[in-house]
Amino acid sequence: MANGVLASYQSATTKYTNAYVDPASNPNGLVRADFPMYTTPSATLTSGSLRMMNTTGATATVDVAIQDYTEQIELAAPNAQSPTVSNFSEFSFAPNSKVTSSYIIISSHNGTNYVPGETITISGGPSGTQTAKVLAWDLSNLKIWYEQPLGSWPTTVATMTVTGDGGGTGTITDSYVGTSGRVIFYDRLQGHILFQNDSLVNNVKSLYYTEPANQMVSGIGGAGQLSVSSRAYEWLPSLSTVTLYNSSNQSGTNVTAEWKQTTGNQAEIIIAGVSYSNDQNKILKSYPIPNNSEVSLTGLVLEQWQNLYVSASAGVAFNFIGFEESVTIS
Repeated sequence: MANGVLASYQSATTKYTNAYVDPASNPNGLVRADFPMYTTPSATLTSGSLRMMNTTGATATVDVAIQDYTEQIELAAPNAQSPTVSNFSEFSFAPNSKVTSSYIIISSHNGTNYVPGETITISGGPSGTQTAKVLAWDLSNLKIWYEQPLGSWPTTVATMTVTGDGGGTGTITDSYVGTSGRVIFYDRLQGHILFQNDSLVNNVKSLYYTEPANQMVSGIGGAGQLSVSSRAYEWLPSLSTVTLYNSSNQSGTNVTAEWKQTTGNQAEIIIAGVSYSNDQNKILKSYPIPNNSEVSLTGLVLEQWQNLYVSASAGVAFNFIGFEESVTIS
């Protein structure tokens, strides 16, 4: 368990990256106004205070939320889906199931099916480990929906072969690069998927939701692992678009995102937008902090896998100071 400064983040200043940021062309990383700066690890209760300091030269406004998701995926209207549906209840996204907007289309398929859960290995592209895990296989459209990609193969335009553990093979013709993660809740009234993004690395690695021994970013192993702010934040935020790479789009082009549901008859679902928080989760909204001032939120308590989300109109510095204690989860 960690104590003291659990996480630090400065809006529009703190660098972050993801697997598809080329360090050669963008050596300084990315910045953004908002970030899920801290996530409570498994079987843990966190108590603390959030200190916000503004030295930007002018008043800045901040939002703070405690939420159990990183993104709110907003579906296109039922009559905008293809095929159209009567209402959002016709879609199904089961809690804790994995969903994705990343897929590839192949040609020259050898006739052996790819199997959900198996590893696919990509050859003929970049050197090093180039793999992913199959979430779904659409035989009629020769489409492999995947998660947990390793390597830069999804953004590479080359003649690459994809081979499944079960013997399926094919040649990649189109690569649609999106995101993947875990469903928290599906709102059938609004058509919203609350989603924890697998790519997020702050004080923990969200990919290892069910693996407490592997989710910490601390270099200390075993029982001494600490849940402290990463020196290298990572996130590939979901968008309403995915990036298509093929022979005609070697640098990538944005196209409307589609998400693969986990059950149900609809093969994929069209997305209209993405939000990273919503008002019902905010404990501060558009709160003004004058220049050269500090504001503290005390008495914050977060249960396992709740995120502390912060956003600011300028470069406000956020420091989350507190302690973690282990709790028993039956």
